This record gives sequence, structure tokens and C-alpha cells, in this order.
Amino acid sequence: MLESDTQLGVYLAYETQELLDIYVSVRTATNTDSATSAAAALLRSLSSDGYQIVVGGSQSKLMSDMSIANIQGKLSGYGVEEQLPTVAVVAHYDAFGAAPELSWGSDSNGSGVVILLELARILSRLYASPRTHPRLNIAFLLSGGGYINYQGSKRFLEDHLDASDSPLLSETHYTMCLDSLGAGDNIRMHVSKKPKDNSPAHIFFQGLEEIGTKSGIKVEMVHRKINLQEDTQAWEHEKYSMRRLPAFTVSRLPHPKTGERGSILDTPDSIDVDALTRNTAVIATSLLQHIYNTSVDEIFSEGLEVTRESVQSWLDLMSSQPRSPQLLSGKNNPLVSTLHQVLSRYTNEARVTYVKADKRDPEWAFYDVTKTTMAAYAVKPAAFDFLLTLAILSYLGVIYVFLQYFPKIYVMMARITSPRKSKIH
Repeated sequence: MLESDTQLGVYLAYETQELLDIYVSVRTATNTDSATSAAAALLRSLSSDGYQIVVGGSQSKLMSDMSIANIQGKLSGYGVEEQLPTVAVVAHYDAFGAAPELSWGSDSNGSGVVILLELARILSRLYASPRTHPRLNIAFLLSGGGYINYQGSKRFLEDHLDASDSPLLSETHYTMCLDSLGAGDNIRMHVSKKPKDNSPAHIFFQGLEEIGTKSGIKVEMVHRKINLQEDTQAWEHEKYSMRRLPAFTVSRLPHPKTGERGSILDTPDSIDVDALTRNTAVIATSLLQHIYNTSVDEIFSEGLEVTRESVQSWLDLMSSQPRSPQLLSGKNNPLVSTLHQVLSRYTNEARVTYVKADKRDPEWAFYDVTKTTMAAYAVKPAAFDFLLTLAILSYLGVIYVFLQYFPKIYVMMARITSPRKSKIH
């Protein structure tokens, strides 16, 4: 934490050997417990170096306008598309943390995006074959603004429910939101309203529970009513439930307000790739079992199984850059472009929709400068400068006195050194 004349700034950085050296030096200089005497402590403080931190770059400015991008695509079922039901698969792709440049969000919610992309890859092959083309539409949404109250999903609902020319969500089996599935041995289906028996969502949960048990995973349903008094929604599915659409969030977390969400410690190293691969396979198998209403062993035997290599490749993509909302703003972001290309490859009518973020839902403030260069200069303490100044003044004082009294000193020295005349009688 650094304080300047105008503002107080907090800066975060990766741990490097240079930073460790500075830390050890400062700690040694300020540790007076090991000194044998006050004089020793004073000498140590005078001989040790201090550091002056200088931060370069321009001052951060509040972003007045910030856009978020929704990336969506669909797979149309066999038959008249407008007359077929739809299953929507949703995952927000942004991350959040105390430092934007350190907000990798590998688990929350990079893992959710990984599973969505793997589902799109598998289903695209099945929908391309007349033999396995089901009578069901699949909609995919990579939503932006997940950490600013799921504004991407809000806009997606407005486009497809409030617009009369978009019947995609008019008859929805359910919306499945994916969030934080990169570790652990638990999968929880979070709902705002328990699904009715034999409803599509209930059938999916039964399949998820059955397949999860076979894979050594504990599957449970967590019921949490929507708190309308809160300014923000806890899970993304709540945006859909508030519009009276059947929806749920699949996550390993027991509740939304955990320290694991929105943490700069959520790095690629925190992901258990084997667990993520297993969770992806369980969710994919459950979804396909519901779509085809049969065992899917034969489908996966045709080369469509979930592999660790495929999951790792999607995870590497999501770890290619930090994903704080302000870093993803704009129309030329490379990650948004890449995700659009991936959905264009596996789905139909893939497109990117840019939405102007609403500052009131919820109230937020993002700044344009997210990283800067910091320089540390080794300096002596103020006491050292003070003593050095006294020494210089003393030296100059001696020189001044010497020059002022030089004639008298010269005469006196001459008398002392000159030979005395001896008297001869």
C-alpha cells in the first residue's frame, strides 16, 4: 500500500526474488530486538538502506462507458425449429478479484466455460448426423458481466422473451447454468424452485444423480429461494427463474457467497484437471441421456468421449488472459473473438451482442488503468542524511576557522619552528 500527496493506492504484484530481497532488507532494518544496545540499534538503522517506491504511468480514470459482450449460438433440432422445445446452456466467462490483472477466474468461471465448450463440441457432431439428430433445440450462451449482476443474461432474456420475433425461449425445458466445477467430489444442483416430478429438470437431476454416483461423486439438490431484498442475484439461474423459466445452476460450491468466487487466488494451478474432466463427462452424459432418453454408452464409443486433452485445451484458452470485466470491454478483445470463433465452428448462427453495462444494476465503478510499472530506489534513512549534514558542516566550519586565522597561525608556527639566536659573551 502506497500513499502519495493526492491519493492512497493499493498495488498487488507477483512474488519475485527482487520483492523478497526488499522485504528481507526492510524487515532486517526495522527489527531492533536483536540489537545488543541502543547504540547498536542506531548504527544499524544508519547503515541499512530504505526504499522509495515510484509508480509510473497516468492516473486511473473512471470508465464512463463500458460494454459487455454476449456470445451465443444454437443447434437446431430436427423438425420445425419454432415448434421444438429448447434447452439452454449458460456460463458467464468473466472473472473478478481485488486486482484486475490477477483475476484469472480459472474455476469461477473458467471451468463453466470449459464444460460449455466441450458440450458444444460433442453435440455439434451429434446434430450433424441424421441418425442422431434429436427433436430439441440447444442454445449456448457465454454471458458477459457475470460479476456485475449477470447483466449479460439479463440482456439475453430481454432479446428472446420481450422480442416477438425470437421464439427461442418460448418453450424451454430448462436453462442449465454452469459455475465453478474445477475441483472436488461434489456436484450440486442449485434451484430457486424445486422442479416438479417427471419434469425435464427433475429427469435431468435423476440422471445426474445416477451417473454421478457411478463416478464416485456425491450429487445433491440445494434449494434457495430468491431474496428480492438483495440488490444482486446469487446465482445466474435466478435471472431466468425470475422470468418464470425453469432454471438451475450446476456447481461444486455449497452456496454462492464463498471466498473461492471472485478471488485472485483462483489461478490455473488451483484447477484439478482430472476432476474437471470427470465432472464434464458426468454432466455431458446426463444431458445426452435426457436428450435421447436412452443409454449413451454407444454414443461416447464413437469418439465423442470427454478427454483430458480436450478439457486442458479449453482451460488453456481461458487462462490466456485475466478476465476482469473492464479488461474485456470493447469490440476487439482477443478472447471474445476467439470464443466467438469456437462457437461459430460448433454451432449455428453464432454471434456476438454488445451490451452497454448498466451502472445501477448494481452500482459499480471500474477504472481504465489496471496495471503500472513500479520502481524501488534504495535510499538511506533520514537520520543518516542528518548526521551526514552535520559532518559536512563541521568539516566546512573547521576549514573556515582555519582560513580566517591562517595568518596568526602561520606567524605562531613560524616562531615555533624558527631557530633561536644564541648570545655570545
